[in-house]
Amino acid sequence: MEPGPHQVKRPRLEAEPLARGSGGPGAEARARQDGAYFHSYSDVSIHEEMIADSARTGCYRRALQGGLRPASGPEPRARVSLLRGRTVLDVGAGTGILSVFCAQAGAARVYAAEASAVMAERAREVVEANGLSGRVLVLRGRVEEAELPERVDAIVSEWMGYGLMYESMLRSVLHARDRWLKPGGLLFPCQAELYIAPVSDPALHERLSFWAGVKEQHGVDMACMAAFARRCLMNDEMVVTPLHGEDVLTRPAMFAAVNLYTVTEQQLEELGGLFSVSAFGIATMHAFAIWFSVTFPTSAPTGDGGDDDGQRSTRSHDDGQRATRSHDGGQRSTRSHDDGQRATSGLDDGQRATSGHDDGYQATSPPADSACTANTSNDASSAKAHASHVTSTHISNGTVESQYAVSANGDNLCEFNFNNDTNPVTFDPNTDECEPVVLSTSPFAEETHWKQTLLYLDEPVQVFQDTVIKGKVTLTPAVDNPRHLRVSLVYEIGDSGKKTKVFKMGEDFSSFE
Repeated sequence: MEPGPHQVKRPRLEAEPLARGSGGPGAEARARQDGAYFHSYSDVSIHEEMIADSARTGCYRRALQGGLRPASGPEPRARVSLLRGRTVLDVGAGTGILSVFCAQAGAARVYAAEASAVMAERAREVVEANGLSGRVLVLRGRVEEAELPERVDAIVSEWMGYGLMYESMLRSVLHARDRWLKPGGLLFPCQAELYIAPVSDPALHERLSFWAGVKEQHGVDMACMAAFARRCLMNDEMVVTPLHGEDVLTRPAMFAAVNLYTVTEQQLEELGGLFSVSAFGIATMHAFAIWFSVTFPTSAPTGDGGDDDGQRSTRSHDDGQRATRSHDGGQRSTRSHDDGQRATSGLDDGQRATSGHDDGYQATSPPADSACTANTSNDASSAKAHASHVTSTHISNGTVESQYAVSANGDNLCEFNFNNDTNPVTFDPNTDECEPVVLSTSPFAEETHWKQTLLYLDEPVQVFQDTVIKGKVTLTPAVDNPRHLRVSLVYEIGDSGKKTKVFKMGEDFSSFE
């Protein structure tokens, strides 16, 4: 299927035959796949698209330049940049813009790893143009093969693909984490969450209705083409397209979350969970939409070390406190997360609390004590800082809802404007924390180049108020090329019975005939 006017696709990555008896691509085939992947980023267009994505680029800038940590010295409430004086590894540096953000934030050294030879040279030019050649070192080659002179305090990467996991760059980040990140180090971002919701697609509806209007316009009855059009358009290929909030037919459900400090490559082989939601009213359902959000750390350990044994502790919570996030203009309001609710912290061990539904479709809820923060040590000072946060979770109609906020301690909020940024970071001088930075690809948020990923049904379905839509969604890498993505969806819409459909991104999709 060629993309229509409302569909967007990245260049397809090269697929290779399986190595005999290997259960996956052979080493030579994998090398060619990686080469094709890196080559796809050697064109200016994709970098233009990413940097022009103001939600994406602005969020990374605020996260990297706006994080705060307590400063040493006699003034306990003084703040310095989270990255100031630190060493940073940028995985998949591309044009080098994130490396420059880190250096502008005061990082002592930044290692910018870029596998594309073309883009590594462009990154060097960008670094030199910004007068940062002395602090940013561009490393040409795969990060898996990089040799750094030291371990780093932080790793930054923009690794997210369509549906979060397309392109599978996260594995490179985890390799860098395990080999190069110091105990107590920071990951930008440090948490990812996946959401699903039934949706109506107005653009698809218009295309499906087109054939019924041909007779009136041209005098030839072509309504018989509608079934053929439906089979062509509503196939098993995932489609990337922008939606609006009004196209979402239920409350979104979070079906998976990833804590980047602890997740393993093995756990990424099957990422997903159960969902159960109820329709708002009468509507035509065309698809399920998937989107994601990522969260960035906002605090670091008070000391330079962290846990000497490499163990990473989780944030301590005070369940009695609730407050709001301060937005760009200094105005305070709650942080909108996808559907106006707030996302919970991530799963790192595959364990999930359930809602207790009797139908077998139990919505998943991450543990409330594993919220995403800095990779902190378990000392009294960290505990004091972390107590200013709250994460409370509940489940309604099978949908995970949660509350997550930074305590404002009344109205005593201050603004910290780093590098004269027009979007100041707000922090509470009575704690060691500042507001969380979240990048959301939700249809309720500012549009990003990721848009939303649609999984089309075989045919449109009419839903009514309180129609229960439930199921299980699982994301896995494709066998022939792990940078490709497969999604297995088992679902029920009302009393229509259980259906299963497997979707692909990057691979050739099966014939509709």
